[in-house]
Amino acid sequence: MTRRDATFRSRMAARAPRIVRKIVRIIEHYGRRHREWVQVLREMRGVTARDTIVLWTSALIAPLTALRRLDGFEPPVLLADVEVQVTGVGRFRLRGGTDDIITILPSREPHVREVVESFLKPGDTFVDAGANLGFYSVVARARVGPQGRIVAVEMMPETAAVLREQLAANGIHNATVVQRALSDTSGADIAATAPAYKHGQASIAPQVQPRGARTQHVRTIRLDEVLSRVEEIALIKMDLEGAEYRALRGAEGILDRVRSIIFENNSDDSRIDELLSDGGFRVRHLSGHDYLAVRS
Repeated sequence: MTRRDATFRSRMAARAPRIVRKIVRIIEHYGRRHREWVQVLREMRGVTARDTIVLWTSALIAPLTALRRLDGFEPPVLLADVEVQVTGVGRFRLRGGTDDIITILPSREPHVREVVESFLKPGDTFVDAGANLGFYSVVARARVGPQGRIVAVEMMPETAAVLREQLAANGIHNATVVQRALSDTSGADIAATAPAYKHGQASIAPQVQPRGARTQHVRTIRLDEVLSRVEEIALIKMDLEGAEYRALRGAEGILDRVRSIIFENNSDDSRIDELLSDGGFRVRHLSGHDYLAVRS
């Protein structure tokens, strides 16, 4: 969906009665949750018999678990921890009852994967900013090869620990995990929040804390400090749940060495486009809230 289509749809929805909007939203969410389980079963399989049983049992009771919190985003409900093999990508350990399963679903963000695969070549450096479980780090490893380099940045300690396990399980030894929050200053101790069981939505950006949100203090670092000794960066993938502008401010010292950036801009922050344009990039919309900046 283009940004224009999304704007038109939002305007039309705003004109409908509130109860109609709510009913339509509930129907859409319930249908989407079922479609996601179909995609899960197509695109991944359990590593062991026990993993397969958990995966399929979770899918079979989805008509019930999909009924929870129909007024907002909810990931497919995985009943227990499992290890899965994602077709054409690699092996991942998923935490039960969390949003882990949706973050490694290949069909969820095909445009992002396409950019990662098409913009990288053997020997390149790839930066996975907001790496989470490392899905795109694993995808990138197949492109940059053993001579390339991967820098995976994940601020949440528990997720960073799982990330290290994922990289090792996939035989990736040319990756560096940076357990810090990217920002425009280094060494600050700040609060990161995440909705309950939604590890992929952890953020240091100011926001209204949902019920059950957990808060953890993390240390910040500038990206130009992380990459100070890297001569050329082929691609940065940036998904920081609203903290992208601050992270880019902290990368101004190395932007002239970056060929391309794919980033999320959920709030349509015009400052990001201005910063990148001033840095010599052309920015274009990809899909949803995802954008691609390529050096002119």
